Amino acid sequence: MKQFILSLSWLLLLFSSEMFSQTYSFTHNSIVRSYIVHLPTGYNASNQYPLVINMHGYTSNASQQQSYSQMNVVADTAKFIVVYPDGVNNAWNAGYGLNSSIDDVGFISALIDTMKNNFSVNANKVFACGMSLGGFMSYRLACELENKIAAIASVTGLMSTGVASSCQNNCPIPVMDFHGTTDPTVNYNGGAGFISADSVIKTWIAKDGCPQTPAATNIPDINTTDGCTVTKYVYSPGQNFSEVIFFKITGGGHTWPGAVPVPSSGNTNKDIKASGEIWNFFRTHSLQCGVNAVSENYTSEKINIFPNPSGGEFIVEGLHSDWELAISNIIGQKIFSKIINEEREIIDLSEVGEGVYILKVSSPDSNIINIQKIIIK
Repeated sequence: MKQFILSLSWLLLLFSSEMFSQTYSFTHNSIVRSYIVHLPTGYNASNQYPLVINMHGYTSNASQQQSYSQMNVVADTAKFIVVYPDGVNNAWNAGYGLNSSIDDVGFISALIDTMKNNFSVNANKVFACGMSLGGFMSYRLACELENKIAAIASVTGLMSTGVASSCQNNCPIPVMDFHGTTDPTVNYNGGAGFISADSVIKTWIAKDGCPQTPAATNIPDINTTDGCTVTKYVYSPGQNFSEVIFFKITGGGHTWPGAVPVPSSGNTNKDIKASGEIWNFFRTHSLQCGVNAVSENYTSEKINIFPNPSGGEFIVEGLHSDWELAISNIIGQKIFSKIINEEREIIDLSEVGEGVYILKVSSPDSNIINIQKIIIK
């Protein structure tokens, strides 16, 4: 009875979360394209919110991906917007031979612009993720839309051989990948038209300038009945604060970790929840390329900040008296401010929480001396 009550409570929570979603559409290249928007509870247009684009798999749709991934529940707690777009004929042009005449990269680009025009979206915090073919599409966006998308995550999706060979992105893109070793649909070792999971990871390690040797962690096997275990590999740091994180699910199937099991698709891991892991990854990153990106080093005078990333304590050198040192979060809320009296300052932000922050140094007449990103991990 207790288990039934808990299951009923979860279903009610999921249903109430989807009640805050609404379907919209616009015409792109003479095709009406629809998408579902979920605004987090307490949404206030005077604030700016991160945006996560969550793409369905082949033969699925936006509504099914919304229910299956359970990302709305995470969005309500973490306060970000989720948009679930519909692919034409339940597919994406991810370079895999499906929908080859459809400009889905252009559609997603237009969708981002539409979301920014109609909702309060932080343009520096736009992300893409997807299931299966939606994961393939996420990788294509990382290759072709790095001027708008800050990071991507793929669940049971890999890279088509065409996209892998032609990927010419000029900016490192943080990548997270989840893949089961016994995936019956998108084989872990690759197949006709797509490369293996290991090859995908190697591709992005090279592109992002990450170390070849990862930090590996065996995730506790808290659910011993799900038939699979998880090892997390972290390749970090890379260039421009990028990183590659790979969840290798030994015995895992073609499923979204933490979601409702789909026995016909293999084992669903219950030791992790993909939607939560994806958001914890996304929230530490921001756009590095494009017109909306925050400049990495806006400098008229040299300022040294170290260590960076840090656990919370930073040393800032090269300061002058009467300068203001201010730190804001990625949506512009100031969390620290001080008028400098010394050339060297130690800042303790250990209680602020993990994430990407902006450190700005200004002169007494409010001219900007230096802007840099700092990361708390």
